[in-house]
Amino acid sequence: NPGFDSMQWFSDHALQLTFMGGYLILMAYLGWVGKRRAHSLGDYLVGGRRFGGVVIALSYYATFVSSVTFVGHAGRSYTRGPMWWVLCVVIFGGLATVAWVWVAPPFVERARRWDSLTIPDFLGSRYNSLAIRRLAGIVVVVASLFYMVAVYVGAVRVLESLLGLDQTTIVVAVFVVVTAYTLAGGFYTIVTTDAIQGVLLLSVAAVLPVAMMVSKGGLMPLLDSVREANPSALSWSGQMPLFTMIGLALGVGLKFVVEPRQLSRFYGLASSEQLRRGRWLAPGLLFFTYLCMLPVGFLAHAFASPDTFHDAAGKVQADRVVPFLLGESGVLGPVLGSFFLTGLIAAAMSSLDSVLLVAASSVDHDIIAPHRDRKAAMRHTRMWVLVLSAVAAIMSLVLDRGVVEMSSFSGSIYGGCFLPALVVGLYWNRATKAGALSSLIVGLSATVIWFFIKQDVYANLHEVYVGLAVSMTTYVLVSLATKKPPADGGDT
Repeated sequence: NPGFDSMQWFSDHALQLTFMGGYLILMAYLGWVGKRRAHSLGDYLVGGRRFGGVVIALSYYATFVSSVTFVGHAGRSYTRGPMWWVLCVVIFGGLATVAWVWVAPPFVERARRWDSLTIPDFLGSRYNSLAIRRLAGIVVVVASLFYMVAVYVGAVRVLESLLGLDQTTIVVAVFVVVTAYTLAGGFYTIVTTDAIQGVLLLSVAAVLPVAMMVSKGGLMPLLDSVREANPSALSWSGQMPLFTMIGLALGVGLKFVVEPRQLSRFYGLASSEQLRRGRWLAPGLLFFTYLCMLPVGFLAHAFASPDTFHDAAGKVQADRVVPFLLGESGVLGPVLGSFFLTGLIAAAMSSLDSVLLVAASSVDHDIIAPHRDRKAAMRHTRMWVLVLSAVAAIMSLVLDRGVVEMSSFSGSIYGGCFLPALVVGLYWNRATKAGALSSLIVGLSATVIWFFIKQDVYANLHEVYVGLAVSMTTYVLVSLATKKPPADGGDT
């Protein structure tokens, strides 16, 4: 931009840049340490399975909490009201507990027994099928790309508003940083940075709602201001049918149970004892974060006029709510605002790096060369980290869909494909290879097709319902109709 004054820009944003600079220096150091520890594919993908339960719980928490949480979910309650808050807190907290209490124990035991490094690898061993392993790898790559785009867009919304940078500059900056330390240290760097980011995110979650209450003189005066600005803002009906809201929340919340970036955290646990140590910490942290952040959207009515977030067509842009509160509203002030901004960057990066590593490992380790020598595989995985990160960054510049919608679509794909074959398959020994393969195919097809063809008349039927119903029915019926499988854990 010919009129851009770089010196003035640095002066205007000195405090924000100082906070972020310190954070990035720490990330660079941890990337260097991780590179020194990554001697094998097992080190690079699962950290040598030597982490404690508290660290993994923090990583699990930080991996899920992203710019989608702070920008997308929080902003959506601007139009969906308190019901969106309650639904997300209950569904997310409940499904995170299910993941740690019921899914993790049998998953960790079998993953160790089969020396599994990825979710597609795990499924291939469970059903003695290379075809299932490769198809699951394709599912991981497709769903991961949509989710990474959602995180990129969330980061862009905030940094555009607070730093005055254009979209391309922000995307390139995030791409360079995340790709660099993921390439360097792999799982070790991701988990250790996540643990630090988790502590930061927990602190950040309470900052904005508390500041909003303080600025209005307390909770009750704040709620009175919301009612005065928009009497319907605190309505429990919201501006979306309850069935659709539940579908959106399920599309996101199912990731706790079936998404590879979440389940991959369990690979790093040193023992079953460490699993028990982290069992309640991760769900508790997630519950607290959503309890604090999700009311921000409907409380924002006290700080903005009704047309503040409307686009040219008159449609509400809920992704703009949190950036407005951090910037134009002045609710946080310069120091807390800079601290919150750093937390948002940490949230975006803690999710991007995990998804990136999971998707890259699936391309080489599961789709292209499942039997490649593991030492050579680490080099190829790093190459795919670079490629997929670039693809996601480019997609974020051209896709124009809501942050929550893209994140929910990604979760719906995982739910439709992996809930039957992976989660049910942990406990149902009658499941067959044919049943699992069929459920993957129809689950992916039904979820994607419904997402793109649904019209206004069907808009209330979220794709997560269609994908889950079709895949689960197929999984059970085909398994019952086919020959009982041999013992799992075969060579795939």
